[in-house]
Amino acid sequence: MYSFDIGKWVMKLIYSSSSFFTLLNFSRDKDAFIAYMNNLSLYSYTNDGSAIEHNDTLIKKSFAKELKEEVEHSLENYSNQIIVMLSTYIETMHSEFFEGVFRKNNQFIYEYVSDSKDKKGFIRLNLIFESESKEEIIDNLIIQAKKNVVNGSLERINQRIFKLTKYKIDKQLIQDIQLNILDKRNNIVHEASSPMIEKEEIILYFELVEKYLFELGRACKKSGVLYDNQGNWI
Repeated sequence: MYSFDIGKWVMKLIYSSSSFFTLLNFSRDKDAFIAYMNNLSLYSYTNDGSAIEHNDTLIKKSFAKELKEEVEHSLENYSNQIIVMLSTYIETMHSEFFEGVFRKNNQFIYEYVSDSKDKKGFIRLNLIFESESKEEIIDNLIIQAKKNVVNGSLERINQRIFKLTKYKIDKQLIQDIQLNILDKRNNIVHEASSPMIEKEEIILYFELVEKYLFELGRACKKSGVLYDNQGNWI
């Protein structure tokens, strides 16, 4: 039986944050960088393929400077991709959350199954004809309804969450996620913006998504939607 898996998402947040911070801390460790440079051998090659080792201090310093710049540039890209990843997490959480809602209350599908606001409950006949059972029809209707119910701004989606579950997620949390994660994601993807996002900011963003996850879990609890809470997260 389907349930909204809180623990799965907690683990995703832990692993993805741990990977980023491990790399960030290591790449900015001066002792680690010095040890790397001390063990590094620089070579150039002649036309006949002979290797010439360069031990000149100025050459190594120049290379070290370029390497630091490349590492910082990579961290900029990685930190930006963290924002994109967290936005995707939120989108997928919504999809899984609403699947639980629709499976608990099939009648809620009616309002969201149609792509047209003027034709609530409208479905293509071939969706029925191509299904082999009532269960498969419901599965296909849920897939269609999920696509529609997660459209729009985070505020609009949360209006639907309240309508279907009677649980109201904190408005400030919604605004913080919209401003710090979703809007930044749009700037990164659509405007090719790639500012370095610092460690403290990334920590905040992971905390916001975790809080939002737990709020979705509480919405499940209030409305009787099945959810997995083995870690007693909420």
